[in-house]
Amino acid sequence: MEAKERPDRNVYKQIFDDHWDNFKEENPRFNKGYYDNLVGKMLACGDPEQMGYIEYRCMSCGQDKRLVSMSCKSFLCLRCGNVYVDDWVSQVSKMLHNGVIYRHIVLTVVDKLRPIFYNHPKLLGVLFRVGVECLDDFFSCVSRKKLKGGYIVVLQTHGRNGQYNVHLHIIATSGGYDEKEKKWVHLNYLPYPVLHKKWQWYLLEMLRTELDNDKIEGLIDYCYKKYPNGFVANVQKGDIPNRYKSLSKYLAKYVVSPP
Repeated sequence: MEAKERPDRNVYKQIFDDHWDNFKEENPRFNKGYYDNLVGKMLACGDPEQMGYIEYRCMSCGQDKRLVSMSCKSFLCLRCGNVYVDDWVSQVSKMLHNGVIYRHIVLTVVDKLRPIFYNHPKLLGVLFRVGVECLDDFFSCVSRKKLKGGYIVVLQTHGRNGQYNVHLHIIATSGGYDEKEKKWVHLNYLPYPVLHKKWQWYLLEMLRTELDNDKIEGLIDYCYKKYPNGFVANVQKGDIPNRYKSLSKYLAKYVVSPP
């Protein structure tokens, strides 16, 4: 006896099976072996002939048997996605420490800059570093001491409506470690307008450094004038002292779950 897939999983696979090639033609950046491998594994998941299987037999009669196909372990797969999310939640929860207050911070990118990240994927890796540098500088500015915070950074490239919308989700300590005085400094108050301005400066100066051309210079000047109060940086109000797993699960459902 073989396990049957849920109808919605079959529909999901059928969409990829019917339209993946056309999608790649219209979106050449996805026409790479990496993406083909992900889609191929997802389509083969649950097929014992392609993925292999484990066979169970009745210990009494030796006749009744059950085949269980090997899974693809891909985050793109609806069958395996929940396992991927659970593993991510488990790993993140172990990184958080009792007694430390965390905040959920979202660093956004204005719509005028999103095409730049779409056309220059290498900038996505730099974005992680810039987000951390910005928060370290922000905490140091607020405390008037050089602090090093703790961060778990998750990049999301699309919003829930499917549109390209680059932003960072960060689980951040509410304060940081003062290496000079060898002690932890907790921050009760975070002035959000300061964070908005700092995030704007770090993001725009990163683009200036990485790309350095006349078109980027014009766009950077435009953004400074268009957004005099800085870029949006959302910070969850209040603290998160003991809800580590629930916070991790929230982020996982939002940014790690299959599309």
